[in-house]
Amino acid sequence: MRWAPFAAAAAALLRVEGFVCTMTSQMSKPTLLDMPVSNAGARVRYIIYEKGLEQEVDIVPPSEFGGLKSEEYLKINPQGKMPAFIDGDMTFGESDVIARHLLDKYADVGPSFTAPTLQERTRANAIARQHDVYIMTITGCMYKAAPPFGVHARRLDALADLRKQLDVLEDMACSSGPFLAGADLSLADAACFPTLVFCKYMLPKFGWAEGEILGPKLTRWWQLVCASKTGARVKEEIEGALRPWDERGRWDTILHAGARDAAPETIFDRILRKEIPSTVVHEDAYVLAFRDINPVAPSHVLIIPKVREGLTQLRFATADHAFVLGKMLEAAAKIAADEKLEGFRLVINDGPKGGQEVYHLHMHLIGGRTMKWPPG
Repeated sequence: MRWAPFAAAAAALLRVEGFVCTMTSQMSKPTLLDMPVSNAGARVRYIIYEKGLEQEVDIVPPSEFGGLKSEEYLKINPQGKMPAFIDGDMTFGESDVIARHLLDKYADVGPSFTAPTLQERTRANAIARQHDVYIMTITGCMYKAAPPFGVHARRLDALADLRKQLDVLEDMACSSGPFLAGADLSLADAACFPTLVFCKYMLPKFGWAEGEILGPKLTRWWQLVCASKTGARVKEEIEGALRPWDERGRWDTILHAGARDAAPETIFDRILRKEIPSTVVHEDAYVLAFRDINPVAPSHVLIIPKVREGLTQLRFATADHAFVLGKMLEAAAKIAADEKLEGFRLVINDGPKGGQEVYHLHMHLIGGRTMKWPPG
C-alpha cells in the first residue's frame, strides 16, 4: 500500500461554486486523504489499485492536514470524515463522488467499472445506492460505542435492519454473476466489498454464524473478489487496521458483542412469554405494562422493557439504553392519561437497599390517591 509522505501546504483556501479551491502548488498529483480502516475510502482505493493508478494518485492520511477535525482538513471536507480528495484546484469529499471522479478522469486506463448493458448499469447503480443509503449508514452498530446508528437509536434495531438490508442486497445481486451487476466489474463491487469486509469481521462478535452473514449469491461473489489481487489487498488493509481494535478490547464493552446479558431469568421473562398471566394495560414493540398483583394504590402498574439488554438495575444503564428508557417514560405518560390520573408517581427501585426484588428493570406507576413526601 502506497501511503505517500506529504508535507502539508500552507495554502490559501477559497470557496468557489460549492468547492473549496486551494492553491496546491506543492501537490504534483491528485491526492486521496484516507486511512486503511475506512470502508468508505476503500471503495476509492479499490478503484485506484484495480486501474493501476498508484503512480498517478497519492494516498495520504488525514493527519497530514492535522486530523479529521482540524481547521485545515475541514476546509477540504466540511463533514470532517474520510475520505477526501484534492485534484488541482478542486477539493471534495464523499467516496462515491471521488470514485466517479476517478472513473471519469482515468476512463481510458484499466477496467472501466462500467457495465456494458443498460440493464447491468442500472443494476449496478441500484446496488450501489442500496449500499450507500441503507447499509453503510447503519454499519456503526457493529463498532461504535453508542447510538445513534443512522436512523436507529437502538443497536438491536440497527442490527435487525442490517440483516434485512443484506438480504435485499442478496436479492439484487445478479444470479449469473460473477460480479454483482453481471459479467463485468462495476462500481457496485467496489462500493460493497469493503463494507462486507466489515460485516464478515464484526458480525460474528454479535453471535452471527459465518454462514448467516451472506446469502449464496453474495457468498460466491465474495469468494471471487477475495481471490483477486485487489480484493485480497483491500481486505487485508481493512482487517489489518481492525485487528488493533480487537487487541485494545474495542468490542469488550459494546452491547450484544462483548457486553451481553448473562443474568438469570426472572418472573418477568415468564410473563413476557405468557407463561404467567398478567393484566396488560399497555404493550408496544419495546415495552410491556401490567398491573401489580400487590397494588399500593388504586392504580399501580409495572412498566418493563421487553428485552432486558443487561438492565437488571438502573445503575447499569448506558447510552445504549436511552431509547428504551425513553419508551418506558412515554408509556407511563400514556397509561396515566388512559387511567385519567390527576397525579401519579414513578418509582424505580435499585438494589436490595432500594427495595428491588425482581432484577429486570421495572418502573412502578402509582396513582389514584394522594402521594406523601418523603416516601418510605
